[in-house]
Amino acid sequence: MPKDKLVFAQSVEALFVRALGPHLTSEGRRCLRDEGLDLSEPLRPAYPLEQWRAFLRVAALDVFPGEPPQGAYFGLGERYVQGYQQTAVGRASMALVARLGARGTLERITRGARAGNNFNEVWVEELDKQAATVWMKDVSADNPFFACGFLAETLRGSGATDIHVEPIAFDGTAATFRLAWEAAGRRPTGVAVE
Repeated sequence: MPKDKLVFAQSVEALFVRALGPHLTSEGRRCLRDEGLDLSEPLRPAYPLEQWRAFLRVAALDVFPGEPPQGAYFGLGERYVQGYQQTAVGRASMALVARLGARGTLERITRGARAGNNFNEVWVEELDKQAATVWMKDVSADNPFFACGFLAETLRGSGATDIHVEPIAFDGTAATFRLAWEAAGRRPTGVAVE
């Protein structure tokens, strides 16, 4: 029996309360309310995926007016990770990401993919030390660029630089991404940096 695809409140809080809250216009808030997200009330435990996608459409237009959809959704993906970092669980997770580096983070991404929902799966195929292919079962958005922004910001949190994330296949739900990055130099532990 198929279960409903649900996005958990922690994802909604990370993006719409913490990251976007100060940037949403009153019209954007009204449109979100019309779609079922009233930010003046406590969040529900979970939201149906189609409702989450409607929330993203509203936010893309409101927070990134005039931006092409790819750029707006990429920005939402980045902001999602930034908002997640503001939560207690997110701070702990991103501290681990910083210690693991880019490769270690990608190795763990398959386990962490479903933290914000009940449906996603991710597979990573390492191509070399600083490149990988990532397949995502459901990008949770109308286009793959929300996931691109999410992946890029996660790699940035791992200390990677010169990050390139691009979709190489998208069937309307699942997507494959090509990731490349430069490894940041590691500072020796216990050495003071001025």
